[in-house]
Amino acid sequence: MARPTKKAYLADLTAKKNPSQPRAKATVTAMLDAAAQILEREGYNGVTTNHVAEAAGVSIGSLYEYFPNKQSIIAAALARELGEIANEVKASMRTALALPDQPRGGIDHWMRGMMSALEKRGKLLRVAMREVPFFWDIPEARDLSETLQHIAAEGRQKSERVLHFEDPEADTYLLMTMCWAAIQQTVLYRPTHISRERLTRTLVDMVTKLL
Repeated sequence: MARPTKKAYLADLTAKKNPSQPRAKATVTAMLDAAAQILEREGYNGVTTNHVAEAAGVSIGSLYEYFPNKQSIIAAALARELGEIANEVKASMRTALALPDQPRGGIDHWMRGMMSALEKRGKLLRVAMREVPFFWDIPEARDLSETLQHIAAEGRQKSERVLHFEDPEADTYLLMTMCWAAIQQTVLYRPTHISRERLTRTLVDMVTKLL
């Protein structure tokens, strides 16, 4: 059998339709919850449409009404989690900007907010990044870094009275890139002999000094 083209492969990751009614939304939410839980617990090969339908308490026909295959439901479940990470990071930034202790208090709050958003989904993302062959074809995964850059730029613009950059765009880009890489390593691959709290405090100290 010929290997599917990139376009055909990506089409398989797309849901057939989006739910519009409350009951349908609840059904799809249950399926996405089940897919994420099975993926986290049993890995990519452990996810089947029958397994997801059974865990969600829906018929296999109901699942296929919304998703054509296991790939599409895994993609939807991961897209939801990645979207929630972005939303939580943005909310954390807005809270950080309102804190009186600037810049350190704001930086500390935001770094911890980013770590918390990732930590909630740490095991799931470790499995997904290691085992899901199309992980980086999911738009929310592919575009997450860019989304975080937009959030960081918004924070920089709103804190200009406190923070002073020689090259605002370049400085913000590099700081966000370094911080997110450090946070991913801390949450997903941290050495067991170094506590998360120790790494968090060190990261906050480093960023504060750079500013």
